[in-house]
Amino acid sequence: LMALFGAPRPLGDAALCAARCALDMLEMIDLLNADRTAAGQTPVQIGVGIATGSVVAGYTGTQHRAVYTCIGDTVNVAARLESHTRSTQHAALVDQATAAGLAGTLELAPVGPVLLKGKSNPVEVFALTRGAR
Repeated sequence: LMALFGAPRPLGDAALCAARCALDMLEMIDLLNADRTAAGQTPVQIGVGIATGSVVAGYTGTQHRAVYTCIGDTVNVAARLESHTRSTQHAALVDQATAAGLAGTLELAPVGPVLLKGKSNPVEVFALTRGAR
C-alpha cells in the first residue's frame, strides 16, 4: 500500500505528515495486536518506508477504470526502505531527504548507510522513533 503526500498540490510539511501518518499506523497496529494477543492470535507486523523527492504522479488506466498513482526513484526507495524494516528492529525507516525535512520535529535514530536493491550507492537511513509525536 502506498500513500502520497504533496501531490497533486505541493505540501510544505509533507515529510512531517508522512511520518505522523506512519506513527499513527504503528499505534493502530499496537492496539490491534493487543486484541489479537488477548484472543490467542498471532500479532500482525508492518513496516513503513518513507522517502522524499520528485515523482511522476497522475492518472493511469482506461476511460472506465483509472487510478491515481506515482512512479520514480523516490517511490522505489520508499519500497526498499519498507522491505528493509524486516532486517532491522525498526518498524519505520526514512531516507536522508525525509530526515532533513523532519529536522527538529520528530526524533530519529541513525541506522547508517544501506545499499538498497537497485541502487548503486548506499542510502543514508534513519529509524523513526515510535515514541516520537
